[in-house]
Amino acid sequence: MRSLYIFISAIVLIGCQQEDLTPSFLRIDSIELSTDGTTEGDDSHDIVDAWIYLDNAPLGVHEMPFVMPVLEEGEHQLTIFPGIKKNGISASRIIYPFYDRWEATVNFVKEDTLVITPVVSYKNNVEMALLEDFEDAGIDFVKYGESDTSIQFVDDPSIVKYGSKCGGISLNTEDSILLVKTISNLNLDRTNDCFIELDYMNNNTFGFGLIAYEGPVQLDQPILYIWNAQNNAEMQWKKIYINLWEEVSAPLNTTSAYGIYFLSRLDEENSFGNIYVDNIKIVKYQ
Repeated sequence: MRSLYIFISAIVLIGCQQEDLTPSFLRIDSIELSTDGTTEGDDSHDIVDAWIYLDNAPLGVHEMPFVMPVLEEGEHQLTIFPGIKKNGISASRIIYPFYDRWEATVNFVKEDTLVITPVVSYKNNVEMALLEDFEDAGIDFVKYGESDTSIQFVDDPSIVKYGSKCGGISLNTEDSILLVKTISNLNLDRTNDCFIELDYMNNNTFGFGLIAYEGPVQLDQPILYIWNAQNNAEMQWKKIYINLWEEVSAPLNTTSAYGIYFLSRLDEENSFGNIYVDNIKIVKYQ
């Protein structure tokens, strides 16, 4: 019995010695975006997650920056999909459908850390139904309804982050209502994904929505309000990705002619309010 115990113990020991669990490591601090400035606008983004696959096997979703162990060594196919917060909601994280994946053959070395900064771009079959970066002579939005103010050019370098200009909305007790819409109708596909990308900085609540044109009738459909106005001394640019598909594909919408509108009213506790917007993109498939 003693000999049998020693024999079994030796087999287990040999098996343990053969299973080397020493990991390699993968580190990603950020994913960058490369764009064609003429057709795709600025390369601003808020890619927060890396959806990682190794040799087509999923290795999880990781918020950047991160360092993760990988129980592999040698050459492997690494694929990374850029992830965002849909509608700005932390609990709603998705692979952004319009950014291409990053992939490469990489070499893992046990106990070493592979550091990469993936660079992605928009997919080849993606187009901008609207691209307003406020760098041209005109603005793609016009006020309507009860609006007593509009979007104006801002070229103050202490405010502008991208390019030489952004859009600015000033509210006060006399000019307290904003309601603006796209000048031209937008042709959006009811069967495919469609997103608004928006950079913004605000100390007053604002919102935006979708307009569906049914013949002479204009149907305004609110989508999202941004309530978390920033403190004047701490205002900073943020980016948000808004999914339009549910509104565009709603059963009541039988058209392909759409528009986008922005609205705001001076917050009750404010005597003035400022909202800055830039890089307004409506992204869809061709």
